[in-house]
Amino acid sequence: MKILFALLICSLLPLTAQAALPGDSVYQLKSQWQDSQNKSLNIASLAGKKQVVALIYTDCITACPIIVSDMKAIQHALTPEQQAQMGFVLVSLTPARDTPKVMRHFSKKRELDGHWSLLSSKDEDVRTLAMALNIQYMGLPDGEVSHSNAITVLDEQGRMQLQQVGMPGGPEALIKKVFN
Repeated sequence: MKILFALLICSLLPLTAQAALPGDSVYQLKSQWQDSQNKSLNIASLAGKKQVVALIYTDCITACPIIVSDMKAIQHALTPEQQAQMGFVLVSLTPARDTPKVMRHFSKKRELDGHWSLLSSKDEDVRTLAMALNIQYMGLPDGEVSHSNAITVLDEQGRMQLQQVGMPGGPEALIKKVFN
């Protein structure tokens, strides 16, 4: 009986966490994602920490490397306590090309640690998340993707706390805005 009760409680926890999310949370989206370890997850599983989010594609040679470098600079400027409160999420704009294996290789090449999540999903789920984050993108005939170069910070409940292009004032200015 105790085991049955424990299983029931564990199965209801995600439902109560989802119900507790505010209406303007991107975690309300009902999409399934795949990470670089080929694990399936719901976007709401990111709740509980602030998340620095960017939409990129791994074979980009122009803006995306700069976005990732900016996010790494933010991470390195955080104290260990702040790092424990924050995650870093890269969402693929080209999910058909950015397979888990490609994302793992990208993560290793860019030296992204355990604070990072690299996610892909179906095209329509990526489009829905992009719209929720006010990120515009369009595939080009040559295979490149024209996209907003924004870095978005979500609060612990998935609400947009901050969005900016580039890092005016450096990573410290962004951190000050996020943690003050």
